[in-house]
Amino acid sequence: MTLHLGRRKAREALSRLKLVRVGKPFNVLLFEAFAAKIRESFLDIISETELVQYDPPPVESLDASLLTKSLNLDVGGHILGVTEVDLLDRSSDDFWNFMFGGKDNSNDVAVVSTKRLQGRSSDVATARLLKVALHEIGHNFGLMHHYGQARAADGGYCPMTKGDFNRFGERGYVRAIIDTRGFRFCRNCERFLQANYA
Repeated sequence: MTLHLGRRKAREALSRLKLVRVGKPFNVLLFEAFAAKIRESFLDIISETELVQYDPPPVESLDASLLTKSLNLDVGGHILGVTEVDLLDRSSDDFWNFMFGGKDNSNDVAVVSTKRLQGRSSDVATARLLKVALHEIGHNFGLMHHYGQARAADGGYCPMTKGDFNRFGERGYVRAIIDTRGFRFCRNCERFLQANYA
């Protein structure tokens, strides 16, 4: 009985996503459209979104781990933080220490950066940001990386697709991995989400 109540509380908590704009104030219409696309991709598992502004001191980069902990402490709940500055992973030994997005395993907070996702148009940049956001929120729900490419119903690869960043480099990774992701999860990820959160 206690396990069942715990799962129900976890489901309810994750069904409400706080979309947090870190730094520069957000365009409400743009973020509402972004939130609607997230809800659509999670097949009604995320039923509510709330827009929140969060203003840390102005900086050129943020440590992703510290940002997730700050958002958890200051805002709380199921969070996707969006920032324009570089997110850094200081714990990594990789040559590249910036991140497109990150997830803190100690809470329900994920963060993404628009900094390196620019494209030929704002539509391309928005699509890239959404694909990275779906990947990081997927981790909040317990989804794991796919190192093989699993196709989804929309014809794109599952948002959980991951590649070897050091092999591709920054621009190559964006084009080879992020751009090939779709907005729907593969059958296995959808089954997992439905079984555990619907």
